[in-house]
Amino acid sequence: FGWRLLMTIFIVHHLLKGFCTGGGLSGLIGSAVDFTYRSYGVTGPDLQVFTAVAALPWTMKATMGVMSDGFPLCGYRKVSYLALFAVVASLSLVGLGVGVGAGAAAEPVSEGLEGPASPARPALPLPVLTAALFLVHFQVALSDLLVEARYSESLKLEPEGGPDLITFVWCGLQSMGLVATFVAGWIIDASGPSLCFFIAAPFAALVALPALRNFLDDPREGGCGCWPELARWRGNGRVPFLLAIALGGAGLTLAMCSILLRSLRDKFIVAAGVGLLNLFLFAVFLRPVIARVNAFFVLQAAFHVGTHGASFYFFTDSAKEFPSGPNFSPKFYVTTMGTVASLFSLVGMMCYSRFAKGWKYRALLKASSFAFMVVNCISAIVFLRWNLRVHIPDSVFMVASSAMQSVIGQLSWMPCTVMVAQLCPDGLESTMYALLSGSQNLGLFVSNYAGAYLLHSLGVNPTGHEDEGAQFANLWLATLVSACGPIVPLLLVDVLVPDLGQADRLLDEHEDPASATAGSLFERWCGKGEFDYAPFADKGGGNHAA
Repeated sequence: FGWRLLMTIFIVHHLLKGFCTGGGLSGLIGSAVDFTYRSYGVTGPDLQVFTAVAALPWTMKATMGVMSDGFPLCGYRKVSYLALFAVVASLSLVGLGVGVGAGAAAEPVSEGLEGPASPARPALPLPVLTAALFLVHFQVALSDLLVEARYSESLKLEPEGGPDLITFVWCGLQSMGLVATFVAGWIIDASGPSLCFFIAAPFAALVALPALRNFLDDPREGGCGCWPELARWRGNGRVPFLLAIALGGAGLTLAMCSILLRSLRDKFIVAAGVGLLNLFLFAVFLRPVIARVNAFFVLQAAFHVGTHGASFYFFTDSAKEFPSGPNFSPKFYVTTMGTVASLFSLVGMMCYSRFAKGWKYRALLKASSFAFMVVNCISAIVFLRWNLRVHIPDSVFMVASSAMQSVIGQLSWMPCTVMVAQLCPDGLESTMYALLSGSQNLGLFVSNYAGAYLLHSLGVNPTGHEDEGAQFANLWLATLVSACGPIVPLLLVDVLVPDLGQADRLLDEHEDPASATAGSLFERWCGKGEFDYAPFADKGGGNHAA
């Protein structure tokens, strides 16, 4: 595949996506985010909302594909965007490091937790902090998409090297994410979260190197202008264009409302409305089997309401703030628990490959969902402090709980990835994968808003101040609701998920294999075949990804 492509993959997937964000929402940056918001004294429910807003770019990858395909910068569709957002993200990270560290307490985080109840707030305004994190995640998601599109093109030309290349990509990503998890807790404990942003900034800037040297062999088209090419969205391109724009608009709307609205109830209503609109559009425009499976996984993600914001305070509050709490240090909370979770995620993948890949979808989803419910219900024990009654230390209990949740979580997640891959029509693999993964990520973020409203309604509003143990009185109840929520969509599993094996073809062989709209409601309303479409890539060498 050539050293230029491999070097680009190393920089983007291993260093940027793996080390800096842990493949998405963890890594060096993700580990520092919760501690950063804690320094602002935000409540647990608000922490969930702000972290969800910062990560919303992961719902917008389809929109990014439309942007880079239809709006070339200076004649380039990939490298110009990589270079532009490398500058934007690296400056954002430097600003985060300066702004978060400027007004924060000088002591390390673990010592600061034992210090004054109201440490100095960081100098960076909260909306600016969230916007900067949004830009950082936007760079990671965009770079991930564009490099994936490039190596997908290479795989089509040299399919015999596919397994080796994919192994290189994912092994490197997982390894660097594990390294980041291991060092992040030590960094935060010793110097505070701001140092994590400073360390990540050069890696974000490094993406400009393969972009400026055009390691992706991105062809230059036309002159140096930045004019949109609307012709590629006419006729057959209108359906993916509309869905991608709608998904991106949903993410931006949710982000803006989260910043402008003050009531958690209002934010939840907006998030739920955006999620329902997403389900409606997919149901109208896409093939029925694609729309139904997407609906199941979106609903399952949305019903697993998040309680992370409150549980973060529960575990990391000091003895002064929560005298009867676990009082975990950043080193234990981030490094020990995170490393255990990462390692047992690999165990979950091996268990899936060894024991579960021969199951039918419905049976596997039912079994893994019930197992996931049981494991998460067990987590309520630590919030009730029952583990101490039988002399099980919090550290031992949480290491075991993290291990079990990681294994079962992988068993629940793997069939989703297999089904999404199976639901991509011929020639539309990257387009549909981006749309479906973005839709499911939106469901995940809706669950954070639902969980934030639930926590607030139950009076679980910790802020990291002294003697706030009473704030956690109902956290166990919120945890039970979160654990049992994903069982609700199982009532529809026999309707939404085909009764097929994981090796069976999900798309009807009697319909057009290259169509994502065959049999859709929109097609039936407007006439059969009128809105079948080919991928953007067939219309002028785009990204092969929307």
